[in-house]
Amino acid sequence: MKVIEKIKEEIKSIDSAVEMAGFLDGIRVSAALYCKKEYPDEVIIENGELKDISIYGMIRYIESDILDEF
Repeated sequence: MKVIEKIKEEIKSIDSAVEMAGFLDGIRVSAALYCKKEYPDEVIIENGELKDISIYGMIRYIESDILDEF
């Protein structure tokens, strides 16, 4: 299963703006961790901290197969 398919399934059950905001933030964090490992050129790390992820990194994550650790 692809990450995009799982995201689409889970979004259907979201009932509030707070829940949606948390879900979207979680996707961003998961994508950043995924890219840090698989596509390090797609993340920005400053002083050892993960600061941001490129749009291409987000796309790579969303199109990827679901992994157990993410």
